Amino acid sequence: MNLTYKNISYSKVGSGPHLCFLHGFCENSEIWKDLIASLSSRFTCIAIDLPGFGNSSQMTFGSLSQVANQVHELLVSEDATHSIIWGHSLGGYILADYMEQYGSELRAAAFVHSTAVADNAEKKVNREKTIRFVEKNGTKEFFRLFIPGLVAPSHVDKCREQMTAIVTLTPTSSVIAGLEAMKNRKDKLDVLSRFEKPVFWLTGEEDTHYPKEEVYKLAALCPISQVSVLEDVGHLSMLEDQKKCLHEVQTFISFVEAVSSAQLSNG
Repeated sequence: MNLTYKNISYSKVGSGPHLCFLHGFCENSEIWKDLIASLSSRFTCIAIDLPGFGNSSQMTFGSLSQVANQVHELLVSEDATHSIIWGHSLGGYILADYMEQYGSELRAAAFVHSTAVADNAEKKVNREKTIRFVEKNGTKEFFRLFIPGLVAPSHVDKCREQMTAIVTLTPTSSVIAGLEAMKNRKDKLDVLSRFEKPVFWLTGEEDTHYPKEEVYKLAALCPISQVSVLEDVGHLSMLEDQKKCLHEVQTFISFVEAVSSAQLSNG
């Protein structure tokens, strides 16, 4: 079912406990489609097109905090705040802000190829250079360079057509706004250490954006965490190896359910 809340487009399928999916930079909710098809028999799955992207492209992408507030309003309208939120890359940055503001309402949090660390000085400079490049040259050349770096080399040919179809829908204004928001984001390490619910970290052995060593350090800050590192996978496991990704997602959900049961028993 395709729905809209205050001009934010989202899909809602299935029944049962809620799962909410936030896509990454220059993506839309389509990246979750295959995963959701396998989960919706047991869960109510809400996949949001973030402001400025997908069918919400007419909206402006603001700060990460603003977008987290918009996501929360939408979930309140669906009575779905007690959910597991899955954030891919940029979606994970939004998730970290969401946890800071509304963490007490969540069931669990899942960072999919993402981080809670701010850009370092070098990355900030590179973001700024990319903004200037897009302002001067438009998005065509940016997208050409951007897409291959999203997946492991062995998956480039398989994923190129699908990713090109998704990525190239992104308006220039949203590319720039997204880069600005990512450049200006803050560290959320204290948020992780205070979040006393399960946190999932999923990355790929060949993810050049978030090395597994960084992910392990972040997981160590969380009171309750689970880490999965997938072989022969880059930055988009849900497209590169949907079967492996689904298995790890289901394993974490089972972990969340076990933790919830144990906490109830210890009541």
